[in-house]
Amino acid sequence: MKTLSPLKAGLFAILASSAILTTGVYAQTQEHCENHKGECHKKGCRMAHGEMHGHGDMHGMFAGLDLTQAQQAQIKQLLEAQKTARTESRPSKEDRIAHRNEMHSLITAATFDEAQAKALLSAQQEKRQTQALERMRVQNQIYNLLTPEQQTQFKARFEARTGKEPRG
Repeated sequence: MKTLSPLKAGLFAILASSAILTTGVYAQTQEHCENHKGECHKKGCRMAHGEMHGHGDMHGMFAGLDLTQAQQAQIKQLLEAQKTARTESRPSKEDRIAHRNEMHSLITAATFDEAQAKALLSAQQEKRQTQALERMRVQNQIYNLLTPEQQTQFKARFEARTGKEPRG
């Protein structure tokens, strides 16, 4: 039996655990969906705790604050602008294929180029950080649309949740 080098064994372990984790997350998402058909985004299915799949806490964190129609319209406008910006900044299909091929060539190379792998991972991390900052910016803008009473209610609900275990 042929043994793997520690680097290849580690890489294999990461890939295997990622595959298992992805399957578990997908199964958990399907478990919470009321219609169990995986069509939550298309049909607006809400999970039991009032959050929509794929939107993190964006909808859940501002639910139940008795928003005025003007506030709802402004929030909708902010979320649409964020969605448009996210769509416009998405890499093209050719770029995604090139990135995947680059990762594949690193994995299947005779020798592992750690510097190139770190560069690819850094680029991915930078993109995730930019997206997280944009989400937080929009959430702050929404929070600042709230009346002082709504802000107090939001803070109280947030404090009540701080003792809970974070998702993920």
